[in-house]
Amino acid sequence: MGVVITLLGIVIVTGMLLTIFKGVPLSTFFNWEAIIIIFGGTSCGLLISYPLERIKDTFNALKKAFNTQSDKDTTIQNILTISRLYRKSEIKSLERLAGCMDNNFLKLGVYLLINNHKPNDIKAILEREMNVRMISLQSNQNLLKTGARLAPSLGLAGTVISLIKMFSNMTTIEAMMPMMAVALMSTFYGVVFSNLLFMPLSVKIKDMSDAEETEMLSIIEGILLISHGEHTLKIEERLRNDWINNEEPVAIKHPYLSTAMAKGRI
Repeated sequence: MGVVITLLGIVIVTGMLLTIFKGVPLSTFFNWEAIIIIFGGTSCGLLISYPLERIKDTFNALKKAFNTQSDKDTTIQNILTISRLYRKSEIKSLERLAGCMDNNFLKLGVYLLINNHKPNDIKAILEREMNVRMISLQSNQNLLKTGARLAPSLGLAGTVISLIKMFSNMTTIEAMMPMMAVALMSTFYGVVFSNLLFMPLSVKIKDMSDAEETEMLSIIEGILLISHGEHTLKIEERLRNDWINNEEPVAIKHPYLSTAMAKGRI
C-alpha cells in the first residue's frame, strides 16, 4: 500500500511540473552536467560523512519502510498467545512459537521468558535493544537530511559552473538566452531532489521509527506483565488501552535514549 501511495505522489508531482512548464521545450529540462554534479557531489558528501555500512543500513531501512507496516492486532495476539502458553508452562510450545516469529524484538522477549530472567533484567535488556534500534533509525534520518542539505547547494554550484562556461563562450544575447535557461535548471534539480526526494524519505523513516517505538514499548510492557504472572485478559486490556491512547506505559523509561540525546548523538 505504501508503494502505491508513493507512486501516486510521483504521478501527481510529474503532472504538476508538466502543467507548470507547459510550452517549455523538453530539451531545456535535461542538463546532464547538472545531474552529474548533484548526484556525484551528494554521493561524495555522504560517503565522506558516513561509513558505508550506515548508507547500506539506510537503504535497508527505506526498503522496510515501504514494504512493511506495523500490525497492532497481530502483535497483541502474539503477546496473548505467549501469555497463555507461559501460564501453562508449555516451554516447548513457546520455543516453537518463537522460532516461527518474524518480529525479532518479540522473539527476544520470548527467549528471555523461557530462560527465566528476572523482570528487571528483561526490562533492561529489551529497553537497551529498543534504544539501539531507535538511535540507528535516527542516524538514517540524519543521513537523508544531509543529502537534502547538499542537493540545493550542489545545484547552485552547477548553475555557477554553467554560467562560467556560458560567459566564456559568449557571442550574442540571443544565443545566450537558451544557455541561461539550461544553467538555471541545475538549481531547479537541487531544490526538487532535496524537497521531493531526500526530505520525504527522511519523513518516511521517521514515521516507521514512531510506529516501531510504539510497538516495542507495548511488547516490553506485555513481556513484563507476563513475567509478573498477570492474567491474559488483563494484559490484553492494558495493551489495547496503551496503544489506542498512544501513551507510554508507566513501567517503561528511556535511560539509554535520554543519555544519547543529552550527549547530542541524536
